[in-house]
Amino acid sequence: MNSIPLDMYDSVLELTVEITNATLAEDDALSQSLYLRLLIYYQEQIAAGRTHPFLTETVADYTDDSTEAMHYYKLALEQSHALGDSEPTQTIRIGIASKLLELGQREQAEAHLRDGRAEAIRRGDEFAVEEADLLLKEI
Repeated sequence: MNSIPLDMYDSVLELTVEITNATLAEDDALSQSLYLRLLIYYQEQIAAGRTHPFLTETVADYTDDSTEAMHYYKLALEQSHALGDSEPTQTIRIGIASKLLELGQREQAEAHLRDGRAEAIRRGDEFAVEEADLLLKEI
């Protein structure tokens, strides 16, 4: 069951498409400005009592600083666990693993990748399985 509020999903999708397009156009100033809009939206949702792992994970995905991104990924994982077993965590775990690899922490990265990959298989998330497999090859 997908628990992401539709208005949140739409807002995040719009912002991330704009960030991606700015990045592809190599417009760093626009990309950074749009990332700041994503952060402001995130902070507004927190202030309104509307936290969701989807939003927190997305902020992590677009955060350039690996250490800061790890903070958001770990928070997203906590938020997912608070929502129960039906809330997926495979992409969060793979994101954590990716940042751990960047930080040179291979053993921890491998553990998160294996957990994320196993969950992706259980949930039929072929894209996440492929992503995990690619990262596992780096290890």
